[in-house]
Amino acid sequence: MSQKRRRSLARGRLTFIMGLFGVAFILITFGYIAWEQRSRLIQRNEDDIRGTAFFLADHTARLLEVTDLTLKQAAALTDGQEWDRIEASRALWQQLRAVREALPYIEDVWLNDATGRLRLTSAQFPAPSSNAAGRDAFSAQVTADQGLFVGEPIIGQVTKAPTFMISRRLQRQEQFDGIASVTVSLSYFYDYWAKLRLPRGGRVALLRASDASVIAQYPPPPDGLSFAPIDKAAFDAALSSGPQAGLYSFISMGDERLGAYRQVGAMPLYISVSMPENAYWTPWFVQTRLYGAFALIALLALLALTALASQQFREQAANAELLERQVSMRTGELRAETAALEILNRTGSALAAELDVDRIIENVVDAGVDLTGAQFGAFFYGAARDGGEHPGRYPSERSRSAFAGLPIHELCAPAFAEGKTVRLENVAVGFGPDGTPYIKEPSPGGVGIRSLLAVPVLLRTGDIHGILVFGHEKPGIFTERAERLLAGLTAQAAIALENGRLYGKAQSEIEERKQAQKQQSLLIRELHHRVKNTLATVQAVVGATARSASSIDDFYHAFVGRIISLANTHTLLTEAVWQTASLRDIMEKELKPYNDARGGRVILNGPAVDLPSEAAVPIGMALHELSTNAAKYGALSAKGGQVLISWDAEPEDEGIRLKLLWEERGGPAVSPPTRQGFGSRLLHRVLATQLNAKVETDFNPEGLRVSIDAVLKQGQFPNTPV
Repeated sequence: MSQKRRRSLARGRLTFIMGLFGVAFILITFGYIAWEQRSRLIQRNEDDIRGTAFFLADHTARLLEVTDLTLKQAAALTDGQEWDRIEASRALWQQLRAVREALPYIEDVWLNDATGRLRLTSAQFPAPSSNAAGRDAFSAQVTADQGLFVGEPIIGQVTKAPTFMISRRLQRQEQFDGIASVTVSLSYFYDYWAKLRLPRGGRVALLRASDASVIAQYPPPPDGLSFAPIDKAAFDAALSSGPQAGLYSFISMGDERLGAYRQVGAMPLYISVSMPENAYWTPWFVQTRLYGAFALIALLALLALTALASQQFREQAANAELLERQVSMRTGELRAETAALEILNRTGSALAAELDVDRIIENVVDAGVDLTGAQFGAFFYGAARDGGEHPGRYPSERSRSAFAGLPIHELCAPAFAEGKTVRLENVAVGFGPDGTPYIKEPSPGGVGIRSLLAVPVLLRTGDIHGILVFGHEKPGIFTERAERLLAGLTAQAAIALENGRLYGKAQSEIEERKQAQKQQSLLIRELHHRVKNTLATVQAVVGATARSASSIDDFYHAFVGRIISLANTHTLLTEAVWQTASLRDIMEKELKPYNDARGGRVILNGPAVDLPSEAAVPIGMALHELSTNAAKYGALSAKGGQVLISWDAEPEDEGIRLKLLWEERGGPAVSPPTRQGFGSRLLHRVLATQLNAKVETDFNPEGLRVSIDAVLKQGQFPNTPV
């Protein structure tokens, strides 16, 4: 008996050691999975802030390019003029206001002389008393031309609002003559950045490379200027290894942060997108908790079985027979649990290596059938996918047909609607005329379904991704153990499905970014082409206006009017991304100043026509010349005069044939001109050359009539449909 007892004790110790080994294995496996998940979340966060920094840097570079063009335009307006004349010019002020209103992110445009005194601003006319000599955007340009210089954040002397200045040097005879500058609205950046999806605690900053000073930051501080500082030493060290883009760690306001930076074009400016170093903690904790629950269940089960086996081995020899029966029983349970655990481990390994959603569902259905002992299994999507069925596992076509005949959504409604497990002992129950229940037998050769088990697959967001449904032809097959095993399986399935969804989303985002980069390149080439065309048009307008003007004032007023008309047309084209401009919108912009409150002086009649960019500019300038002529000499110069414009558009093989008729009524008597001016040359030469248009002019004494007949060829913007 003592020998048998010693043998039992030895077996107990061995069982205890094996149990400890199993515990260690579970803990190590759990720790490895948790560590891998943490590394994956950290990498995803780094990729997110890198992509966000790239996108924002590109957006800011585009804004600064437009700002540079605006400052060059403002400098060109003042070229060769004395400051006293500039300060008193309402026409220049109106042009500055037009520039400011065209760019939503610019608060105002400013012109300061060499002493820093404010001479002209789009904010008000005449300019208020102000001096920019103390601003770094002014002082930096005094000694040398800094090009486009971005100043530090300030409180505006006139607007009293947080902003920052962007300046360009003005020169006269190689000497410093002042600056042209704009103040940029910080709220524009905040509104734009607020649309981004940032990690919790994320922060976006626009900063200068020279001193790492922050120019704009989101979320904004309460006073608008007290920005969280950037660790200049850490930032400079990062720039030394990656001057254009990279990652760096730093400490800001006592918090350890991880930031991604990207240079804004070729300027010494950078976009920094940062987040706390521990931003991964919350999602990692949520995901790890699921693994922990499963590991805890397995750990407790293993400890319980180990303790029970050790205790059984310590039983007295008198209870040997009972002990053998108990050991045999427990061994069977252990085998069942081990088999279930093997299935779960095998399925978990397969799911961890699988990213295809359909394959994940197939693996989960197969594992669920093996765990529960079901004859068949299927997966139904949740409400987001209209509850559609995914191909399942069936032993025969008859069982598939029998399952298809069941009202699954009604029988398992709590699983679909509330995410609760549904277990039905006998679903093939009918009721007689008197209400007595009975078992419905299947048709000859058919399969009857008695037991059903439905378990929801819940994502970490709480949404129901789908429902696992298992069936058997015998009643009462499924037990609580089956529910418990499926709970662990669905937890693994939820994680795998979430990973598959994230992988698919990542692939989609990568493809979208490639397309966006390609589209951006094409947009830049198209912009270069449009700028060349615009400069050629302006050159032609200058030459033609100079030839037809009799004095400097006539030249100035005619040239400014034509440039404004050209700008209005370009504004309409820019709103449509340089593809088309509405003919009616062009007319309304040109003739609105001459119409009365009732709209009776100018009458427009015609269908909606979108002009391609090649036709919008010459037609817009032609309408400007006709409007100006009517206001000076024609129907719009008389009190009761009217202008009637009618047009029609018909499709043709090469595009659209546009027929436009300009008629004037109620004005002074009309006679043919003694010389040909710019308007006549524009109508008869430019339209004929650029659009191959047929133009007829009738100097009827009762009113001028001009007809234009042109075929508009539909151009195509790069990589976009017509």
